[in-house]
Amino acid sequence: MQGSKINLGLERRSDSALLMYGGAVVAGTKDNKALGTTWGDPSLNWDVFNGSFIIYRDAYYAALSHDKLKIALRNDAHDAFCSVFKRVAAYAEFTANGDTTILLSAGFELRQETTRSPSTEPPGPLMDLRGNPTEHSGRIEMHATKLDDALGYEAQICTSDPSLSDAPPWLHKQTVFSVQRFLIDGLAQGFVWVRMRGANHNGYGPWSNPIRVLVL
Repeated sequence: MQGSKINLGLERRSDSALLMYGGAVVAGTKDNKALGTTWGDPSLNWDVFNGSFIIYRDAYYAALSHDKLKIALRNDAHDAFCSVFKRVAAYAEFTANGDTTILLSAGFELRQETTRSPSTEPPGPLMDLRGNPTEHSGRIEMHATKLDDALGYEAQICTSDPSLSDAPPWLHKQTVFSVQRFLIDGLAQGFVWVRMRGANHNGYGPWSNPIRVLVL
């Protein structure tokens, strides 16, 4: 099973097939010691995953009446569940670190990667890291160009210019599984410096150059 990854293709599945697959993963991830209780992102845990599944399941059955409004609600619930499912799958792959027994224990279907040999090196440098303030107090929005060979990314912050001799140490802020858009919360007003690096089964890549972001 070397090289196996989670089989997604969620949008191509019928509602009934997706509910069957999703229900198996919801059941498999509940109290799964290999995955833990915190899933990399403070906004993601089993209760969130299960809640999105229940909303989708109930909306699916309600839409069997062919009521147009209920069908629209089902479609919205479908998209929301797929989004959460993909985040859970990304976290599970990162945590499993190549151990397919963990993924199988969580109810995931696996696919065999045959198109290329697995990388034997950590990810390369993260490029184009940028950040912006948001209208929410203490929150910034980050973006970067994803790394093809990274399974996850670590974000660290520093509360003053890290080039200064008396700068405080870098602090781990969170682990994310997509850098195309993500949020960092719980920051004090002012400027914060952010750096990131990718990670895969072979270790961590180099840190990006720090960037300064305004926090409102």
